[in-house]
Amino acid sequence: MPTKQQYLDEVKEVLHSSAREHTTSFDQEYCFDGIIDEGATRIAIKISLTIDNVETHSLEELSRICPILKCTPLIIGERTRKRGLQDGVVHTRGSISAITLETLRRLLEEGTLPLIVAKKGGIYSIVNGQKLKAAREALHFSRGDVADEMGLSRRAVYEYERGTISPTIDVALRLEKLLKANLIEPINLLKCDSVSEVSSPTSEIAGKQTHLAKKALEILSRLGFHSTLTHDTPFDMLTPLRKQVLLSYLKHPLERFDEERLIFLAKLADVLDEEPAIITSDHSSVETINGIPVVYLKELLEIENPKEFIALIRNRRGA
Repeated sequence: MPTKQQYLDEVKEVLHSSAREHTTSFDQEYCFDGIIDEGATRIAIKISLTIDNVETHSLEELSRICPILKCTPLIIGERTRKRGLQDGVVHTRGSISAITLETLRRLLEEGTLPLIVAKKGGIYSIVNGQKLKAAREALHFSRGDVADEMGLSRRAVYEYERGTISPTIDVALRLEKLLKANLIEPINLLKCDSVSEVSSPTSEIAGKQTHLAKKALEILSRLGFHSTLTHDTPFDMLTPLRKQVLLSYLKHPLERFDEERLIFLAKLADVLDEEPAIITSDHSSVETINGIPVVYLKELLEIENPKEFIALIRNRRGA
């Protein structure tokens, strides 16, 4: 098993050779270590050799911010505390899928999706219920006929057709053989749930709101934007604009900014094609830092509509 640094080097090599576009920052304080842009697909990856070691708060934050950023969260690792992970098999940590680096490589290079998911009690496959029903009826089999041949209950066959439960891989393969049909579906790791409204911050984040954060939320809300504060991320706030998302770094005093964090934020914005900004209550006159527009609360207070706000950010970013 590689060391942590060796594994990170392997991840970098796979991303450089296989990903369309990506950026990484293996900073343990963030809930994700990188973003991959595959055109129609975005992936937020968290790297952990042992997937059980990913903290619960990181999983929760990933689940909260990924729908806003239209990203699929994935944990990349090689083992649990008890055993190694298998290539081509989807494991889970909380509600987030976990796969090996080799599985990620196949996904990026070949578009190959896994066919097996590991759950408590065994390994399972996703069976296309409509195809199962059509194949059964084409052979003039009743659900009872299939159940008897397979040693299953009729209820199980009914639930497979409805898609409410998944068969083990052994049962799925036997069903395909019995019904002479391809029934096993690839597991769509890259399905991203859309978000209809911005999720609320956790009580921990809400309890740590600074005066700057409260004022920024209040002003943006007045302009019709529904922002959310974030935690363990290179940005402090997400604001869905019309077609993009504003990634905001909230900072006061301005001169004490974290340069490495801003560099990662700028790269994230480029890869995601989103808008970055630094929002501050400072009274400086600096318009950009590291190419990121600086927006002052005093300016926000004078803005009357969303168009002015978006124009300010985009004009300043191009300055």
